[in-house]
Amino acid sequence: MVAAFNGCGQLLLLKRDQGRHCGGLWSFPGGKIEAGESAGAAAVRELYEETALVATDWRLLGSHTFTYPDRHLVFTLFSCRCTDPDAAICESEHRWVESAALADFPMPEANSVLVAMLAVAG
Repeated sequence: MVAAFNGCGQLLLLKRDQGRHCGGLWSFPGGKIEAGESAGAAAVRELYEETALVATDWRLLGSHTFTYPDRHLVFTLFSCRCTDPDAAICESEHRWVESAALADFPMPEANSVLVAMLAVAG
């Protein structure tokens, strides 16, 4: 998962498609790690694939696991700074939001620990 920040300190949130797990909820960019790929390389790739954004200042914030009744998820959270946040091209609805406003965006239950990691990382 990627906590992508713009130059104003806002985070990028993407709205999950209705047909997907946790559809209609907001989440951070990110996804599955491909075979032979590191978590960091996956974060860079996923951010670009989902948003066309390029970023710098990549930093590992931590890892977290979460189990839903039908799946077990392993998250590795990175933060970064987007070099041109206005260039975001997202297929899904997206918003740049202040960290303090994250509670206003309904997210999957698994993201609660990720949000807490961001608060600690400050």
